[in-house]
Amino acid sequence: MNSALGYSVYEVGEQVSSSIFNKFAIIYDSVAAQVKCQCLLYESRRILCRHALSVLSFEQSKKVKRQHTDIKSSHDKPLLELRSKRFDELVFRSQNICEFSSKSEGLTTILHCAYDNVMVEMEELKAKKKRTCSLSHEDANLESVNELQSPPRI
Repeated sequence: MNSALGYSVYEVGEQVSSSIFNKFAIIYDSVAAQVKCQCLLYESRRILCRHALSVLSFEQSKKVKRQHTDIKSSHDKPLLELRSKRFDELVFRSQNICEFSSKSEGLTTILHCAYDNVMVEMEELKAKKKRTCSLSHEDANLESVNELQSPPRI
């Protein structure tokens, strides 16, 4: 890698069969915002290959990680590392699913429906957690207020 000049060189491995791996060199130019892969799929068909997409995904996740690391806090570090790891795993799985579903209109429609259903389910779960975690002023009564105790004095 030579990020001082604005470009990085990556080597991406691809499993062809149970015992055969192909390796591709990918050059990412952050200044020009270009990516070139040794497989030349983009140059021949104007389609970004999975190798280039994986590098772009990695570069994007690095930017996300950097944004979070601007705020220094020793107790937040494990949480941010877990979130970054989950994000990277989601990007990797999403890329494979998108690549597969883009092969036909029917598969793409199935994926769109699945995304819509998942978003509704996640929003419902988030709303449910928010309702159970917060005590609204309507739910508070004199009895629950009396159960609260003052903090101990030092």
